[in-house]
Amino acid sequence: MPEILEVILWCAALATWLMIFFAFITAGLKPFTKSIRRLAAAVFRVKLR
Repeated sequence: MPEILEVILWCAALATWLMIFFAFITAGLKPFTKSIRRLAAAVFRVKLR
């Protein structure tokens, strides 16, 4: 039983670290995604005219 508890705790810790990691990654990439969205909107707007 303690082994199962240890595995569950390790999984919870890993999930926590992954959430923190991806939060930092998305915060860092937000300016790039905004510029890519603007560029894509401009490209598709030109094609529709």
